[in-house]
Amino acid sequence: MKWPIALSALLFTSSFAFSQEQSDPRFEKLMEQSRKVYENNHMVVDLRLSTYDNSIPPAECRYDRYPGKVERIKLTKGGTFARKQGGKWVQSEDWGETGKPVKDDRVNMLNVFASYVDIPLESTGESHDKSQGATVVRLKDQHPTDDGDEELVFEMGREHQTNVNYPTYTFLRYKNSQPDNAVLYKFSGPIYSGDGKRVQFDARYGYLVAVNVNWVTPTPAAENSTAQTENSAPPAADKVYTFQQIEKEKAQLKDKVVKIEILKLLGQPTDLLKNGTLRFIAKDTSNGPAPYGQIVFTREGLEKMGLADDPNRDGPFTIYARVHVFPEKKAAAVSVVVGTKVSMENGKAMYGW
Repeated sequence: MKWPIALSALLFTSSFAFSQEQSDPRFEKLMEQSRKVYENNHMVVDLRLSTYDNSIPPAECRYDRYPGKVERIKLTKGGTFARKQGGKWVQSEDWGETGKPVKDDRVNMLNVFASYVDIPLESTGESHDKSQGATVVRLKDQHPTDDGDEELVFEMGREHQTNVNYPTYTFLRYKNSQPDNAVLYKFSGPIYSGDGKRVQFDARYGYLVAVNVNWVTPTPAAENSTAQTENSAPPAADKVYTFQQIEKEKAQLKDKVVKIEILKLLGQPTDLLKNGTLRFIAKDTSNGPAPYGQIVFTREGLEKMGLADDPNRDGPFTIYARVHVFPEKKAAAVSVVVGTKVSMENGKAMYGW
């Protein structure tokens, strides 16, 4: 049985009875917070489906969703597909603006991938062994990350559970946040197919804050600009910033230059800033829950980095970028690239390519 058929038969129903007196009360509160985050922001999910007997090769994809606008699925073995709200799946590299129709068997697979990203957010499951009693959600682990954040791992188990694989939900709490201010970051657990067979489902979640970019940024470098530019201010700190850190500290980092390590530029560039620059969604190397951000290149800078004609635009590579904060209070910052290296001369920072 191949994945397009197997996927269309998978179920994840809500037939558990919860044991409220034993379950950790924080779990549902964190789930509700997570639902609101992912309902109102650009959701990004890496998901994987695999069989326990290895009868079918694993199925993997990257899923994006702009709420109320468009969904996109990128298969790890090639192929990018998009579906605008109310529309059909098309094979597309520009978020469904153009594309060609998708065959029915592929449509079935894309539909199931798209529906499964919300399964962990439902916080319910299917019971196949009533002897284990009601569902009990327990905190299994709580530990700091390398970035100083905190992970909380909950297991959705049973009152009289056996030594089997139960769903786990990992929430990430950013440092300096309130104790119960965390968002769903990872899910791992079984899903049952229509014939009762278990399939392993693993997902990793992140999000981007939606922004309104109907404004004009500083004028880009002139066509006759040199390979090296001068900026009197050195980098804000002698460290690598993640997009998550930039977003959290945008008020303090406004108009300052930061160092960022980019893993990959995603999709095709746009000139949403209306000044001739090229704006990308980029993924940093942090491997964190929200590794995505917006960076803007001048055409000259993109060419000097050898990325202008590179269809993949893979890294990793290091950039220095000036943090520009949108006027809207809740909008994310955008990082305007000023170079890939820096040197100091007479107390001034010189950024170059």
